[in-house]
Amino acid sequence: MYHIIVNPASQSGKGINIWKRLEQILIDHKAEYQVYFTQKDNPCGDIVKSVCEEAESRKEEIHIVLLGGDGTVNEVLQVIPSFENLKITVIPTGSSNDLARDLIISDDPEEVLTHMLENPTSMRVDLGNVHCENSLVRQGNMAIPDRRFIVSTGIGYDAAICEEVERSKLKPFLNKIGLGKLVYLGVALRQLAATKYITAEITLDGDEKTIIHLDRVLFVAGMNHRFEGGGFMFGPHANNHDGIIDLCSVSKISKSKILRVLPTAYKGEHFRFDGIDPFRARKYTVRTSEPLWVHTDGEVRTKADFVSVWVDKELIHLVY
Repeated sequence: MYHIIVNPASQSGKGINIWKRLEQILIDHKAEYQVYFTQKDNPCGDIVKSVCEEAESRKEEIHIVLLGGDGTVNEVLQVIPSFENLKITVIPTGSSNDLARDLIISDDPEEVLTHMLENPTSMRVDLGNVHCENSLVRQGNMAIPDRRFIVSTGIGYDAAICEEVERSKLKPFLNKIGLGKLVYLGVALRQLAATKYITAEITLDGDEKTIIHLDRVLFVAGMNHRFEGGGFMFGPHANNHDGIIDLCSVSKISKSKILRVLPTAYKGEHFRFDGIDPFRARKYTVRTSEPLWVHTDGEVRTKADFVSVWVDKELIHLVY
């Protein structure tokens, strides 16, 4: 039984038409399936949580098929009660699709579904986790739930871009005419001009003797997969099932230079520049001199001045 989650409004309203084509493939293959359509009062996360809890109570295996992008996958990861006996298939219909880009999954939904039904690829990938704190949390006046991620997490400039884009009134309109990336470009330039340099400390694998001190920090990204932000290869050597996070730290670099350097990240060539440094760890912490936005797979929920990041090795079972 395939439990298929469809957002009818995805891809600027094309989601329902994509589903109609996919449904015919399921019918032709005589596949057993149940489809669920997301709505404002019935979001994807609530649907998946209910489906998983019911299957878990019956001790049944479950296969969830998601039509969406990295944000949809991230929403689902937050609510899954157990990854045991769970398979996930992602049919990429989002705007970034960095997970699909890293796994070399086709951008043709019909091709992905057909491949899954006839000759599926099965693999296990790491699940990332983020714990955030700020002064309100430490004073007991605020609670920040831990977040999960599959692609990447970041604190600083990259997260600030994601946060503003989500608030942008232009994004829905530009997405409809295929120019959605212009929003990211405009916001990236504005955030760069407004960003204040701060100091930070990175600790790798809990080794307090080797604390890395950073000045004029722009952002620190933790990469479970190679890409984030619609194709930036911030983790060119990231392995999604080795239990290790690849870090990309950007500091001590002028704002004018960063505009020249960032495009090189599309080919993973950014580490040749001074101020852009790679690190690797099973667990790491970042402590900043001021609270900064934090993202998980491009989704932003809070500001923090301390993050702890770790992975659960090969916990997610992907089929595509």
